[in-house]
Amino acid sequence: MKLLNIAWRNVFRHTRRTIITAAAISVGLSSMIFMNTMMNGADKMASRNIIDFETSHLEVFAKDYYREEGVFPLDTIIENPRYIADGIKDIPGIKGITPRVKFQASISNGIDELPVLGMGIDIENDRRIFETGNSVVAGRYLQNSGDVLIGTDLANDMSLEVGSYITIITKDRNGTYNAFDLEVAGLLNTGHPLFDRNMAVIPIAQAQELLAIEEGVTEMCIRAIDEETLGPLKEKVSEEIGAQYEVFTWKEMNAAIFEISGFKRAGQFMIGLVVVIIAAVGIINTMLMAVMERIPEIGTLKAMGFTNSRIVRMFIYEGGIIGAFGSALGCLIGLLISIYLVHVGLDFSGLFENVDIVYPMKFIIKGEIDYVNMLYVFLFGILVSVIVTLWPVRKATKLEPVDALRHV
Repeated sequence: MKLLNIAWRNVFRHTRRTIITAAAISVGLSSMIFMNTMMNGADKMASRNIIDFETSHLEVFAKDYYREEGVFPLDTIIENPRYIADGIKDIPGIKGITPRVKFQASISNGIDELPVLGMGIDIENDRRIFETGNSVVAGRYLQNSGDVLIGTDLANDMSLEVGSYITIITKDRNGTYNAFDLEVAGLLNTGHPLFDRNMAVIPIAQAQELLAIEEGVTEMCIRAIDEETLGPLKEKVSEEIGAQYEVFTWKEMNAAIFEISGFKRAGQFMIGLVVVIIAAVGIINTMLMAVMERIPEIGTLKAMGFTNSRIVRMFIYEGGIIGAFGSALGCLIGLLISIYLVHVGLDFSGLFENVDIVYPMKFIIKGEIDYVNMLYVFLFGILVSVIVTLWPVRKATKLEPVDALRHV
């Protein structure tokens, strides 16, 4: 306890130097917390967009369809979706099932023509599984044959509004081009770039007619009650429907997205590491100056019987105290920034509004606070401060009392 008291007084003998050093630590740690909060928020928003608009928790395909999903083959679709729905509806853990039909198409407003991803949905069932119906920001949800929902970004690109008419053009199962005239019933703003910029949503019966696939669908989407049970649920569904179908979880279908997330995390770690190294250099400099200034004191302590280990502990306590102050300040700043991110967010859409991205979210990022990580950051700051103190302390332990006292 006596050593701790001495260390405490020594730390605040040079208040300005201590504050500057602690501030350097706080900048590094608060930046780590900020980046972690932002990345967590981005990952959560992307995950929710995938689940709520694109795939739900599980998707069922006809065997070999998913292997060629990028070209939307119509010769390997689910011909009898009712068989799957009836077969798995009573499996515990399933909240709902809905069919979808996805296809490549283009739309024209009479002047311009743009490629889109067409999607036919079961108007009633889809609302129980996905959030598409809750994302209509103008007009109304699908009601009748001939209605179409498009994203706000696509509407802006083609100068469309509610009530405008467009023509959707695609090639059917027989290789024949078909075209339907549709009325824009509503505009979607989902936060998912694929939907808001590239999607045309129509009733499933109209999509089946357009593609000449009778009652066939490209996929069956399953919503789970508990996201933590997708592995066992996938196995039960696979067993029930047989080997002629394939089941994938949303994570399996979006592995590339998680690779991108891994790269982001690595970049976050490297940036944080650089900032912490800069802060560590500041601590080393502070402790070196403290050792050089207090050589006579160290000599006196040694002459009074202080051992090297006690002197090392004293300086370690000093480094730990500075680290604790810097870490506490860094965590406080990081928490305040994180709270702002959670409630307000950062809008990067102006930088990327004309850039096509594969990440399933717009660049309006709201954070997600990880309090456990914040605790780790706090302890990490103290640990780094203590560790980097050891090198300058070696100079103090090598001093002989007689040599040290000559500096008096």
